[in-house]
Amino acid sequence: MKIRFNQPENKIPNDDRGLKIQYSDAKRPGRPWRWYLILAIASLPLVYLIGKIVWENLGIEAHGRIKVTNFIVRAPVEGYVQQIFFKPLEMIPEGVPLAQMVNVALQDSHDRIGIEIDLLTREKQKLLTQAVQSRASSLRLLKYAQEQRDFALNRVRQYETLFDQGAATQAEIATVRSQYRSTLENLAMLEKTERMEYERVRNMEQGITPEMRQLSNQISQLTLEFEKIQDQLKQLYLFTFATGMITELYAQPGEYLSRGQALLEMIFPDQVMIDAFIPPKYQNYAEEGQMVRVKFPNGDTAKARIVAVPGVMQKTSAAEINPLEVVRSAILAQMEFVDAVETRLINGMPVTLYFD
Repeated sequence: MKIRFNQPENKIPNDDRGLKIQYSDAKRPGRPWRWYLILAIASLPLVYLIGKIVWENLGIEAHGRIKVTNFIVRAPVEGYVQQIFFKPLEMIPEGVPLAQMVNVALQDSHDRIGIEIDLLTREKQKLLTQAVQSRASSLRLLKYAQEQRDFALNRVRQYETLFDQGAATQAEIATVRSQYRSTLENLAMLEKTERMEYERVRNMEQGITPEMRQLSNQISQLTLEFEKIQDQLKQLYLFTFATGMITELYAQPGEYLSRGQALLEMIFPDQVMIDAFIPPKYQNYAEEGQMVRVKFPNGDTAKARIVAVPGVMQKTSAAEINPLEVVRSAILAQMEFVDAVETRLINGMPVTLYFD
């Protein structure tokens, strides 16, 4: 008998020469979608690269930061902080008192100089009053001397008439004439005195007499010093020039501050700008008036417009630069929002910019 080692192909795997064999199902059945998934995952880097190239050609993206205007309030003059009228993170309207300082030495100087000016002004007014009174007295004496002259003249005429009638002697006429001459001499002296008093009063009113000039100079010097101190006292009351918020207090009530020392820091939420860092290859878009769509970290968007392009600077600040990172430069552009923004704006918040 001839042995044959090859067997014909069995087209029915579960049937072996008439015997039915129970095979279990495969544990990892092959499905086509698994291969598609593996292919898609392997193609992701290529898809990302292609998408980035297409996006750079179709859309321009830049980064920026919200810049809320801040201001450090410093002591205009030295003194003690008496009161701060608002607390941190509290909105402060425009033009209201922000804080009050006191300077006792400055206030004492102000009061002392005010008293000195008042005394000198009274002294000046007193001298002028005395001069006016002296001139009034001189006018009364002059009027009396004029009456005496007229009386003496009439008496001389009467005696001359009596002498013509033989009722008066030459000695009597000589006596009355001598009295008349005395009244004329007295009147001339009083007229001269009255003119001097008039000139003195006029000069005092104009302030050209030595004593009045000295008093006027002293009053002028003290007035200048008084006004200077008064301005410094007004500066002790600090007012807000715009609606803002206190973010940090550097001093507390009762603390002494020298001139120029920081008292507190304020921000002004209504004065918000965007510092955008535009790559140099997109410099054609860094122009005033260019419209930009701003995307916030929470997904909200708003429209902004470039208002200034001051120049080129580092993209990241010195404090944020990684020692291993290459310092990249970008065109700095300052933007402002076109419409009101509902999203809360925080100083330094990063935003993404899309150019139209």
